Amino acid sequence: MPFVIELYTQRQSWAHRLEPRVKLLFVAGSLLMLLVFKNVFIMLSAAVLIHLLHVSARIPREKFVSVWKTLLPVSLLMFSLWVIFYPTGETIFQFWFIKISALGVAQGLVLSLRIISMAFVVFAWLYTTDHSSLVRSLVKLKMPFEWDLVLALALRYIPTFQGMYALIAEAQQARGLNISEGSGFRRARTMMPIFVAMVISSLRASDQLAKAMESRAFGTQGVQRTVLYDIKFRQVDYVFTVLILVGLIGLLVLSFRFGFGVHPLNLFS
Repeated sequence: MPFVIELYTQRQSWAHRLEPRVKLLFVAGSLLMLLVFKNVFIMLSAAVLIHLLHVSARIPREKFVSVWKTLLPVSLLMFSLWVIFYPTGETIFQFWFIKISALGVAQGLVLSLRIISMAFVVFAWLYTTDHSSLVRSLVKLKMPFEWDLVLALALRYIPTFQGMYALIAEAQQARGLNISEGSGFRRARTMMPIFVAMVISSLRASDQLAKAMESRAFGTQGVQRTVLYDIKFRQVDYVFTVLILVGLIGLLVLSFRFGFGVHPLNLFS
């Protein structure tokens, strides 16, 4: 059976109950801080805290594993390339033309941890926010509804097409198709039955989606759009908003005024 990963996970946690705009503010602030800070200890602490956030939001273990399987090869590759080709500082080990320095290792770790932390921050937002609330939050931020709908449909249909591909591949293999042999162009030719079936299924799904949107009068001019479940700020959302803004401003002042987190190894430059 094909295994499909649905982004949104329905749980009863504080992160799920938080207003989507507050979560979006947290994501934007976290991404900004991860880009500003360059210290390996701060990055390591951020990665640990973000993982604890996922645990407190009761995100399933298999989603952790799925994200790590995707990010680990990329992170290791970026770390290796940085350490090998950017040996900044005093060399502590040398083999042939490869020079390893403590500062280069720290900078490579910062880059890898930044990639991991930024990905987990975004996934924390997607895992705890359903598609309708996500669209409503962006609409309330004055983004065009059509753009928000495109984003929501993309997030919704990525797992759908993933499951569709796995289902078609299993069906073709049950009919004797061997997709594990060959490489390059030969393998692409072998997988043509899967690609053709995927194109046909995608066109059929897009036609059904277009008819469903047309039946709901999507794109009609001069009408007032209504929602069944609207989103609004609660008292706890205001508290979280203030805490996020105060923390963001405080960290920016520490960084730009006192050099906090600018050096890869020292907390203060």
